[in-house]
Order: sequence, then structure tokens, then C-alpha cells
Amino acid sequence: MAKKDKPESKKTLWRRLFPGFQTPEEEKTPIDNMPVTTGEGADWLLPTQASEAGETAGSTMGDDDTIALGVFPKNRLAKYAILDTMAVDPTIDSAIKMHISHALSADPNTGEIVTIESTADEDDPITVDLRNTFKEVINQSCHSWAYNAAKYGCWFARVYGGQKTGVKLVRSDFYTHPRFNMIYERAGQLVGFSSAYQGPYGGGLRLMEPWKYIVFRIPHWSTNTDLEPTRYEEIPFDIASDDYGAEGLVESQNYGQSLIETAFHPWLDLMDAIQSLKMSRKNAARLERLVGVNTGKLTPQKAALYLNTVAQQLQKTEERKAIDSFRRGYIQTAINRLIPIWGDGKGRLEISTVEGNPNIEALTDVEFHIKRMGSALGIDPALLGFGEMLSGGLGDGGFFRISILAAIKASMLRRSLLTGLERLFDIHVAYKFNKAFLPGQKPWRVVFNSVSTAMEREDAENREARVNFAMLVAQLIQTLDPEMKGYDPAAMNNWVYTDLLQMDEEKFKLVFSKLKPQDEVNDNGTSDQM
Repeated sequence: MAKKDKPESKKTLWRRLFPGFQTPEEEKTPIDNMPVTTGEGADWLLPTQASEAGETAGSTMGDDDTIALGVFPKNRLAKYAILDTMAVDPTIDSAIKMHISHALSADPNTGEIVTIESTADEDDPITVDLRNTFKEVINQSCHSWAYNAAKYGCWFARVYGGQKTGVKLVRSDFYTHPRFNMIYERAGQLVGFSSAYQGPYGGGLRLMEPWKYIVFRIPHWSTNTDLEPTRYEEIPFDIASDDYGAEGLVESQNYGQSLIETAFHPWLDLMDAIQSLKMSRKNAARLERLVGVNTGKLTPQKAALYLNTVAQQLQKTEERKAIDSFRRGYIQTAINRLIPIWGDGKGRLEISTVEGNPNIEALTDVEFHIKRMGSALGIDPALLGFGEMLSGGLGDGGFFRISILAAIKASMLRRSLLTGLERLFDIHVAYKFNKAFLPGQKPWRVVFNSVSTAMEREDAENREARVNFAMLVAQLIQTLDPEMKGYDPAAMNNWVYTDLLQMDEEKFKLVFSKLKPQDEVNDNGTSDQM
């Protein structure tokens, strides 16, 4: 924590919060004109270009118009267009909103989703200021931040602040979309940000300070081993060097991972299956009538004239029906085919109707795709609109209470918000109070109203198992040495409570502060307490 008697300089204060930050004077290369040496570079895409890139990357059609396996792109900007398309699907949209409603449920009495509490018995002035400044903003915006973070893997927010006034505005809109923003690091430490809508500075890259943005990032991501991170300084990289502060600037690969990214292939398979169902329905709706026109023993010329007359009558009727169908919003699907019949009985028409059969009673393949997508989303398919799969009568609330997978998803969402909020509070305190706290010394803590019942039940079962094991150990010790002459009571209690029952060492000392050591025993040779 910063010293109270001597305020830190702003340079020292910001460096305490952002160890990787360096002033322009300290940078090895001019920060406003860094050359790109490796990687893809800051090749920004406009929204329409990114959409086209995403459609191309996720397309299932090959050059020869054959169905090919869809491949989720590795390029970050191309991913967002596909994720936008997936999130529009009502099934996936419902899954995201279910996770958010579970992770960020509001208190029924106060209506608050997130509260800012003091770590001490009495409220600290800094905690009170944080609560008054951000309580309303956080509770109004946290659902939007969490939804975008769940969809894209991360979400940016622009922070506006000033000295002695703190943070004045947290901006979250079109311009803070992760498609237009980039994160830069040095040896894994945050250095700064850049934006596609940042003013031009000689055609090169110019970083914004790390306290200008906060990032709500899903704490799960995988390193892209196929592409080296983009480097912006002509400094050779040597991992054997201990001077990590002299390394070149690189673009971060950690932009989180979307909660719906792994559902891409099951979603494609489900879309193909639904398209097949629709085509089967359309084919079944088409009626083909075979009209046999008996021409008798007419000459070919008269038979042709007779057929043309019948055909013209049918064509006029179909044209009128087609116009009426277009005006009413449906398509005429009856098709008439004329077949001449040679023989006696001229003038007689024979009409046969052929109807298609969709034959979609067995939908095992569709259900398989739905189950795969439900597994990837962490939601039971019965909760996504497929009620016939419901078993056990658990319902929405019951599923979230017992599902460990849903609890993990909710925990990741809360962790992404917690990380961004903690950074926001650090920036505000540095601006307004000229202080920076270590993680264990902060006078505030962020508390979410929602809890994970499944996680709590798992933890309760683990605690019960530890208690049972400790009881067995105590019984074994009592059996082997009933008078406890061969054991140190203080050490024994410390081992049982701290190692077996996992009690905090400080709390153990507070609870057993009157525990006597082994040499303080009664006349009968036993200790007063164990």
C-alpha cells in the first residue's frame, strides 16, 4: 500500500498498478512508429470486411459446390462475425442468457447484483466512495458486459478519469467492441492498448496508457501455437535473457475464449439437419398430377391440337392461381403433367395425384446434434426448448442447482467481471486518492449476490469427508495411546485442525490461544487441554 505520510509520484503509482508500462522516454523504440516484425500485424477490418472474412472462414461449401467440414477460423477478427451469427440463433442466445441470469442474479430485497463491501468492521472512506460512485453503474451495466464477454470472450470498456476526481465515465458501446481494440504486452505484462478509431499519428502505432481501458475477459484461453505473437519492435527475442523489461512489444494472444466457440461444429451440424427437415417438408408439400388425355384414334395433327387446347386451359388456371398465391403470401406447389393416351374412348381424362412423404418420424440425428450443442453450451437440451428430453422434473432452477458444468460457466463469468471491476477500482483510487493497494491489503471487496449451489454442495461434501477422516485419525490415536503420553497436545491439535480440517493457521492460533504446551501438565501426567 502506498505510504500515507509521503504520497507517491504518479509515475511510481501507475507503475505499481501496471508493472509493464514504460513512459515514452523509457521505450527502446519510438512508440508512435513501431515496425511490425512478425505475426499478422494490426490489420484492422471494417465491420463489413470482417463479416465477409468470417463467412468465408466458416463456410461449409467447397469450390466444387460440395459440402465440406466447417473450420472455425483462428484469426481473432474473423471469429467475431461467426460468433455474431451464432448468437442470433435463439437456442444459443437462450443458453447465454441462462448462464448470465444464474451468474448475476439480483437480490430480491435490494435489487443489487454486485455489492461493494468493506474488508474491515467499519466502512473505509475509500470503500464508501467506490460504493457511491460505481454501485448504480455496475448494477445497470454488468449484464451487458457479461453477455458480450460470454459471446466474444472479452469486452472492453473505455475509462475516463482525472486527478482528484477519479473515474468520471465508463464507456461501453460500438467503439469498445473487441474487433476494434488490441492489447499489447511485454513479457506477459500489460503495456497499453490501441484502437482502430484512434487518431492517426504519422501512420504508425501509438499506444494508449493501460489505465485508459478495462477488459472483462473470460479466464480461459489457449495459446495459438500456429502463429507467433505480432512484434512491433526490432529487438531480437531471447528467452534466455533475464532482462525481460528490455524485450520488444508484442500483441497479446489472450483475448479470452467465447463460451459458445466450442459449440460451432454442433451448431453447423444442427443447421444442416434443420435445413434438411425444411427441404423434406417443402418436397412433401409439392403435388404432382399426371393428367392422361385420351386422344382415341385421332390423327397426330388433331391429337396435338387437342393436347394444346387442354394445356392452354390448365396454364391459364395455374397463372391465375400463381398470382393469387403471390398476393396471399404462399406458393402454388401443384404441378400438372399431361400424358397422351392412345386408344378408344376419346375425350376422357384420367387424373392421378402423386404426394411426397417427408418421413421425418425418426429424428435421432437431430437429437444427437442438439445434445452435442447442449454439452458445449453447458445447458441441458430440455431447457433450450426441447421439453420432451426433460427427465426427473428438475426444471430450470433445479438444473442450475445441481449442475457442476453450469456452475463452472457461471464462475468464469463472475471471474471476468471481478477482474475488470477490480482494475476499475484500482484506477479510480489511483486517480482520486493517489494510492495503490496490494491484492491482500485492499479495503474493499466485490461480492456477487448469486451463489453456486452445486459448488457449495461439492465443497460441503469435501468438508464432511475431511471431518470423518479426522475423527477416524483421532479414534486411532486414542486407541493406540489412551493417556496421550506420547504426543504433544498443541502439535497434535495444530496438525488435526490445520492439515486435516484445513483451518487457517491464524484462526487456529486465535481459537486455541489458551492451549498449554506439553511441559505444563497436571500432577497425574496429563495435559489440561488437547
